Amino acid sequence: MDKEKKDSTNKIISARYFEDSITSTLDDVSRYYLRRGYGVLDEAKKIVEYSLVEALFLLEMGRMRLFDFKGEEVNFDRLLKESSIKEPTLWRDYIVYRDLRKRNYVVKDGFSSDLRFRVFERGEYMEKPARYLIAIVYEGRDLPVERLIEWLEICRNNKKELILAVVDRRNEVIYYTVRMVDLVP
Repeated sequence: MDKEKKDSTNKIISARYFEDSITSTLDDVSRYYLRRGYGVLDEAKKIVEYSLVEALFLLEMGRMRLFDFKGEEVNFDRLLKESSIKEPTLWRDYIVYRDLRKRNYVVKDGFSSDLRFRVFERGEYMEKPARYLIAIVYEGRDLPVERLIEWLEICRNNKKELILAVVDRRNEVIYYTVRMVDLVP
């Protein structure tokens, strides 16, 4: 086991969960995970804020311990159940986030609920901007062509590639690259 992997096994974030906000103090552990694309630093408050999908993933991987305002530990199931009430697409988003993270991509929030994630090319986080924007759809659901064209325009204007993540009924994800093609003679 190399030193990097050995070091990561001891690093567990201690975070707080209060009113849909998940934060940890800025310390060596949170800095370690910040460098790997987890959380967003709030310099003024000296805290790191985590999105729901990030917290769910870190909880599932055993890399975070989460406590509510009463000091009770919050597990994966409780966080998912409580947060899904306000965010009905949370499970779908989490499935895609987890799949991308397990493929060693750094994944950050996207531009909107439609263009859900920005994904960085492997090894380029903090060096280059995200290369991809991920739009998530369920298999078998209609997707108007107009919406797809709108997403493509946003991607083109932001110099990103559009990836369509299709979640099937078994919660498996299939990715499609979407491009506008001009067929000019």
